[in-house]
Amino acid sequence: MRKFDVRFKGKVVREYLAGKGGYKLLARKFGVAESMVRRWVAAYRHHGNAGLIRQRCAYTLEFKLEVLHRGVVENLSRRELAAIYNISNPHSITTWQQQKARGELRSLKGMRPSGQDVSMPAKKKTSSQSSKAKLSGESDQLLRENQRLRAEVAYLKKFNALVLAKKSARQKEPK
Repeated sequence: MRKFDVRFKGKVVREYLAGKGGYKLLARKFGVAESMVRRWVAAYRHHGNAGLIRQRCAYTLEFKLEVLHRGVVENLSRRELAAIYNISNPHSITTWQQQKARGELRSLKGMRPSGQDVSMPAKKKTSSQSSKAKLSGESDQLLRENQRLRAEVAYLKKFNALVLAKKSARQKEPK
């Protein structure tokens, strides 16, 4: 992905705000994607020149939750949230939503460069044979559990049928 300096972004935004063209026209004129022009204009509107400065940072868990909450409450799109909070990549918000849904949302502070949590020990590399054996053992265990649960469901269904049969027999008895 190409990187653009602040002056170039500012020039594109100023031309848009001056009415010298729309997103498509300016994107073609300057050789950038239309979505980039939209993003730069939105960031400029919310943050001025500071919104055009590229920044990479680790977001706190609280910040991520605040962004997600505001998106739900105000029904905002990823792009709108990215512009409001000056998040350089709107896809990050989608990733946070998915992580939250899976219960995996974390802060990036205290993470290794690989993305692994510092509090978790580094995983040791295992041979492919031992991992295959491990997967085979896990699948056997899952199959046994599945069979046990099916038997339990069948038992409960029969028990339920027996209880219902007894109830209907009692109701049919003459008093």
